[in-house]
Amino acid sequence: MNRTMKKLVWLFCAALIVLSAAAETAAGAERRLRAASFDGIEVRYLDEGPRDALPVVFIHGWACTGDFWRFQTAALRDRYRVIALDLPGFGESGKPHDRPYTPQLFARAVKAVLDHAGVKRPVLAGHSMGYGVAVQFLADYPGEVRGVCNADGAFFWLPDDPGAVPEWEAEMKGLSDGLAGPDRENLVLRFINATFYGRTPEDLRKEITGVMASADEYAANSSMAEFIRRENWVRRSFDVPSLAVYSKIPELPAETEQKLRETFPDLTYVEWTDTGHFLMMEQPERFNGLLAEFLERMET
Repeated sequence: MNRTMKKLVWLFCAALIVLSAAAETAAGAERRLRAASFDGIEVRYLDEGPRDALPVVFIHGWACTGDFWRFQTAALRDRYRVIALDLPGFGESGKPHDRPYTPQLFARAVKAVLDHAGVKRPVLAGHSMGYGVAVQFLADYPGEVRGVCNADGAFFWLPDDPGAVPEWEAEMKGLSDGLAGPDRENLVLRFINATFYGRTPEDLRKEITGVMASADEYAANSSMAEFIRRENWVRRSFDVPSLAVYSKIPELPAETEQKLRETFPDLTYVEWTDTGHFLMMEQPERFNGLLAEFLERMET
């Protein structure tokens, strides 16, 4: 892994100055998928658990699918209403190539699912880019979220020094340009491999790589390019509780917790030293224990 690639992964996955239960089969989950729609896009989602229970909505990361949350939905569905969607462009959802895949589009997809399911004031759980989608949802739909779970979420903050912004933007542009370039396939594989931090079990590596590397190219490229735009990363603060669980790596900035607290003053922050980026899949029982404690707080 060269230094540039490690830095790009750090920026996207670990938040720099800007980036249990037995597993169910994908086929079993697919039989329970429902479909919402907006602007001509079908959004497929899993919807299980008691209809009147606290709703928990799981949002996957870049080039992933709602099935990446299967260990959580299976563990929590007896007590909570669990919803895991495939964002537009990914999984079983529609993949139009006639529009940009912006955080605002993804937030609207979450809203369409909530409206279709008849869900009010859920807890949102976002992994990687899915955390950024959750934050965008809070900004676009004030008062409609009860709490936020952040699983190794990707988020950015602009340099305090305006003179450093051009360099920041150049680094971000390098990633999106690379995805549109002739070496895209190798870049994607290197990017995915870097998120394992040398800790992810081999069986999960194979699964994750297979899904992400085969994601719709237009949707993957567009969502990355739109996600890293500087205008998406204005400073915001939300008065809702948040749980953040991060994989501790040397590249994780010391300011991560501080910056998260600026966005969510009511924050529970946890770091693990023995997982990769997909920590909710790698140690589901441990992750589910933290999430269950957080959800119990939301019920009071």
